[in-house]
Amino acid sequence: MRSRGSARWLVTVGVVGALGVGATFGLMSAAGASTGTSSSVSDVVASPVTTASFSFSVSVSGLTPSAVTVTGTGQANLTNNAVSVAVNVPAVVAKLIPGGSASPEVINAVMSGDTIYLEIPSLASMVGEPWVSVALPSKATTAVPGIFTKVASAVGNVNAIVGYAEAHHATVTSLGDATVDGVQATGSKMVVTRSHKGKINTLSASVWADSANRLVQADVTTSGATKKGTVGLTGAVDFTGYGSSVTITVPQPSQVKSIPFSTVAMFLGKAHHRASRV
Repeated sequence: MRSRGSARWLVTVGVVGALGVGATFGLMSAAGASTGTSSSVSDVVASPVTTASFSFSVSVSGLTPSAVTVTGTGQANLTNNAVSVAVNVPAVVAKLIPGGSASPEVINAVMSGDTIYLEIPSLASMVGEPWVSVALPSKATTAVPGIFTKVASAVGNVNAIVGYAEAHHATVTSLGDATVDGVQATGSKMVVTRSHKGKINTLSASVWADSANRLVQADVTTSGATKKGTVGLTGAVDFTGYGSSVTITVPQPSQVKSIPFSTVAMFLGKAHHRASRV
């Protein structure tokens, strides 16, 4: 039986990691509605991105003696509202998944339209199928096309990301030109400082754009205070293959166990309640 502390720790890692990655892509999504420009990136006419491949890394420190790092790769079809991701989960996290062991796992995820599919090896014997699926509620389904459209616009227009940050009181500085992922790119650094209950939190992000003003690389670093001390998060995402063919495969129905969204929401609600008592 797993200890309550382990369950809370897993929830905390998941929440902090999700918020960190979400902050990066949330910035892109919000910037997608902006047409702001900045002299720190190339002054070109931008076009929404249709397809892209990406890789990412997220590292959380302060919860365990050593930082916990999750990496992965994926492909996105931003026109058809579909994305697939393969996530490399380290042993320290994998062993906390129901049915998991102290060995690293690869978790595959596919989002197509209004459904999310997950292939979690540890859960296969428990659910009876390799994949589980969750249909999003109607309110979320309605929002999905708009989110994909905003991300497509922002990833194809780094000016908008920088302009959005400037409009929201970030300090923006130029990183000049450099070769990033084998591509000649222009960089900008954005720093936002917030004070809450006497504690100072700083979020720092950098973006690199190619000659077409498309995002090559973005990274974010932030930290926050918890009851156990300061938790830090660093994340980075790299984009390649803009406009190239991508393959996003939805699993066959015979390989999928459907789980009601209400069940997932109930589980997350209980997990949040436990984590709030850490």
